Order: sequence, then structure tokens, then C-alpha cells
Amino acid sequence: MRRIISIFVTALLLASIVACSDTSSHKRGNRNNDNVEFSEVKNVVYTKYGIPLPVDLFTYMVKQEVLFNYDLLIPLENREKYTKETKQAMALGVYSADVAYCSIYGRQQEVLDYFNCAFKIADRLDISEGFTYKSIERIENNIASADSLSFIANESYWKACNYLDENEKNNILPFVIYGGWVESQYLTIKSNDLKSTKAIILEQKQGLVNLIDYLYEVMIESTAFYYNYDIKAIILKLNNIKNVYDKIPGEDIDPQLYKDISSKIASMRSELIDPKSNL
Repeated sequence: MRRIISIFVTALLLASIVACSDTSSHKRGNRNNDNVEFSEVKNVVYTKYGIPLPVDLFTYMVKQEVLFNYDLLIPLENREKYTKETKQAMALGVYSADVAYCSIYGRQQEVLDYFNCAFKIADRLDISEGFTYKSIERIENNIASADSLSFIANESYWKACNYLDENEKNNILPFVIYGGWVESQYLTIKSNDLKSTKAIILEQKQGLVNLIDYLYEVMIESTAFYYNYDIKAIILKLNNIKNVYDKIPGEDIDPQLYKDISSKIASMRSELIDPKSNL
């Protein structure tokens, strides 16, 4: 399992770099203060799990000329309100997705603010890789480059996930991934209407199925049964959305089914960021 997840998060990083470099409004020659290097890699085929990246959805939004919407982001002050470890892990996924969203839009101050939140949550989870003081310094030194901000944001997320896996903390890794998935879906749907979002929403079904399969595998291999209770609850929520996707005829989605998916995503996200809820 550890080897598979390590491959998985590595693939996420490589795919994120490609997506960011292809869509940024800044040119590659626009180098920055600490000379962040961009890996020249071809787009990779996702691993066995194939869970979609937040940056892919945000890249689509930029191409559709969808405006940045600060009001959709999780409140900064929420970071101090999560006490349960799994809630903190899910919050880390949410704040990480918001960092990616802000970075691909080149929102300099928001990137720094939300990265600081992710850093503080990662510290509470005792994650010593990815969201670090050094990363904050790199962001500050490269604040004018959207390319660099996207690279640093995605690299930090990958390092944090890899650390969780390598240090026997992979039981909370699914909650980080789930938080990022919900937030990216929420930002995409709530920022658009059916006309501009239909294509990308239709593409999410397979990624959703892959995420469910991944969570089932985590449960099977986990020895921390108190985590499995929450994972089961998450799988139930995801299957409820999958049931709506299963009703979509062919390659088209009608307004009512779109509304149903949007409503379920919004409900999951509301519960996810509520400090008083279990999930």
C-alpha cells in the first residue's frame, strides 16, 4: 500500500506541474528570486487510483474565463476550530485546494494567507514536510510569479502526502485527499453554471469511482479501525453522488441532475468545513 500511494502522489505532482505550466498567464522565462525550477515532464497517465487533481479543475475554469471568487473559499479563521485529527486532515485538504485555486489565478496575498493556514494545520498534525517555513519563504520570494506559486503549492501538497505515507500516518491521508476533492468540486460547480461546467462535471464520474475504490482499499488494509468508521461514512456520501451520476444518459447532463450533484457537493462541503460536525 505504501509503495502504491507513494507512486500515486508522485504522479499527482508531475501532472500538476504540467497543468500549471500549460495554463499560467506568466511565461516560463519570467524567472523569480529563488529560481524555482520547473520539471520538463510529459503528462503522465494517472496511477491505479486516478483521482482527479484540484489544479485540473481550476485550469479548466481559467480557460473558461471564469472569474475568481474569494467568497467561496473556506474562512481563514476556521483553521483554529478543528480539534479532531480527521477533521484537521480534511481541513488540510480543503486549504490546500484553496491554495491551488488562488495560485493558478495569481492571487498573491490569498496564496500566502491560505498557505499559512495549511502550514499551521500541518504543524498540528505533526507533518514536517511540505508546509514548512522554507515553503513560506519561497512563496514570499516568488510572489509575483503565478508559475512559481502553483509549483510550490503543488509540491508542498505532494511532500505532505508523501510524509504521511512514509511515517506510518497513512491512515489520515485519505481524509486529506477527500478534503481536497470536495473543495475542488465545490469551487468548480459554484463558480460556474451548467453551460460552462457541463463538460468538466461529466468527466468527474470516473475519478469519483476511483476515489471510492481507493477508500475501500484503505479500509481493508488499515489496522486503525476508529478511522474506518469515518471512512465508511465518507464512502456512503460519495456513493450518493455516484448514484446521481449513474442516472446521466450518455454524454449529456440535464439541469435537474446537475442541480442534484451540485446540491450534494454543497452539502458535503458545508459539513466538511463545519467544526462542530463529525465529517
